[in-house]
Amino acid sequence: MPRRTKIVATIGPATDSLERLEAILRAGVDVARINFSHGAAEEHIARVLRFREAAERVGKVAGVMADLPGPKLRVKLTAARELIPGDSVTFSLSHEPCHCDDLILTEPEILADVRPCQRMLLDDGRLQLEAASLGSGQLKATVVVGGTLKPNKGLNLPDTPLTIATITPRDRVALEIAARAGVDWVAVSFVRGPEAADDVRAACAAVGMKVPVLAKIERPEAVSRAVAIVAAFDAIMVARGDLGVEMPLERVPTVQKMLIAEARLAGKPVITATDMLDSMRENPRPTRAEASDVANAIFDGTDAVMLSGETAVGMYPVEAVTCMHRIAVETEAHIHAAGIVGAAGYFHPEAGIDDPITLAACNLAREIGAAAIVTPTLSGRTARLIVRHRPGAQVVAVAPTDAIVRGLALVWGIAGVRMSPTAPGADRLAAAVQDAYRVGAVAPGALVVLLAGHPIEGGPHFPTVRVVRVGPGGESGEP
Repeated sequence: MPRRTKIVATIGPATDSLERLEAILRAGVDVARINFSHGAAEEHIARVLRFREAAERVGKVAGVMADLPGPKLRVKLTAARELIPGDSVTFSLSHEPCHCDDLILTEPEILADVRPCQRMLLDDGRLQLEAASLGSGQLKATVVVGGTLKPNKGLNLPDTPLTIATITPRDRVALEIAARAGVDWVAVSFVRGPEAADDVRAACAAVGMKVPVLAKIERPEAVSRAVAIVAAFDAIMVARGDLGVEMPLERVPTVQKMLIAEARLAGKPVITATDMLDSMRENPRPTRAEASDVANAIFDGTDAVMLSGETAVGMYPVEAVTCMHRIAVETEAHIHAAGIVGAAGYFHPEAGIDDPITLAACNLAREIGAAAIVTPTLSGRTARLIVRHRPGAQVVAVAPTDAIVRGLALVWGIAGVRMSPTAPGADRLAAAVQDAYRVGAVAPGALVVLLAGHPIEGGPHFPTVRVVRVGPGGESGEP
């Protein structure tokens, strides 16, 4: 059985060569993440082009996700600086220092929201400051937990409600580059509410781009509004790095499970991210805790697991992908054998026809031992609703554009196939079987369940379930 959980890998200096990109694709990468917090425009565009070329050479459908910088505060330093407990530190409220030793931030306007006694955490919480006073173009803070502050390290403000816009000027520049590169997904950092979805889509439209948008859940206020955010966005990411700094660390595992469950109930993809195999930046094997972490996310029902520094700057990028693939395959085999996750009884169908139909198709496939569920889909929605029931059968989504097919590379259990042109009045179900056969997604003799909302090209919405046996040439025969 093929792996169902998808693998997202951040590409960077460690995976820049065409040969290395081909290797990680063969090892199991489904989606490339481009981190727009680092690097120049031409670097990003060149990486996307090389990844597309590598995917074509490997013969694999793979997507590209642009991860916007967002209002992520980073300290602009040219050299490391020692922070001593009890010392006073000043931050400039603008991009220029008021005094020579002021610290400058990427988004200094955010500091206007900080109030005395609120925590200021640097370098993922390794260094801790406490805000003291605001005035004369500066924010003064006292060092509580000191250490070495290195250039470009992040600043978190867990006690400070932020008022900055969802889309920053840096994000708009990044979106222009993403549009030029032709990405398939846009991920938005530090989302605080569902209204951010409209802002992001408008910003994408302004640069001529229409792609699904993903909300990174990194702030406590996003967790409290998770249901509305999931409903508004096309997908979410459980960004555990900043979550673990912005809220008590012990809450992160249960928040992860809650967010994954909410996304799955809504039929929206969810990525679990941050430090999954972090030790593999410098070691060829992960720790046992890291292997358990990946498996636990898969048991939770995540659509995808993500590698960050492991594949962007690590010493063993191919090994990291290979290891994640093996963990996913082993975990899924146990899930399937134990019947832990299945279609029957997992959901309470909602009002309307979509839930009962997709659930019935999954149950039917299980009862007759179908090899695949094949669905022609104009947007990918039907396929996403099917896989949230986690059927045992492979789900093949036959979609009309490359962009939709690549976008589905992020979604658990879906094999995307490009739809061939059909004439008005054609049988879309039979055509979908032919397309699935053409790329090897179904084999002759296989029993297949077909599901379509519009069974006739150009016809009305008549949800249809059909069972066929694939013929020698991909034709649909009697079961």
